[in-house]
Amino acid sequence: MGFQWDDKYATGNEEIDNQHKKIFAYLDELEEHIENGADQEWMEHFMNALGLYTRSHFCFEEMCMRRAKCAVASQNKVQHTKLLSAFSAAQKRFQQEGVTAELLQQLQAFLTSWLVNHIMKIDIHLRDCN
Repeated sequence: MGFQWDDKYATGNEEIDNQHKKIFAYLDELEEHIENGADQEWMEHFMNALGLYTRSHFCFEEMCMRRAKCAVASQNKVQHTKLLSAFSAAQKRFQQEGVTAELLQQLQAFLTSWLVNHIMKIDIHLRDCN
């Protein structure tokens, strides 16, 4: 089992926290498939679902930060753009190479690290803005 939700990740916005928990669940699902195997169909569905959910979450979070006049709102948007670019590159790699253990492990390590660092360095600033 991957990393677990902890109150240290709380932003003070219940909806954003719930969305973050959902992303944690996606990463747990990815870890499960790393351990038990993943096929092409599952991976395609996973990448599409995670991509759509992440984009939706980013839009909502950016709107909340703008409304709250959060000091890190523009930095948050820049970081989201960078993640979406890296995720798009991973999707292209998957389309070219198919499912590989290396791709799954790299994707999980990158997304887990990015999510935790992003929440702890950027998103928690919402606590002071709500």
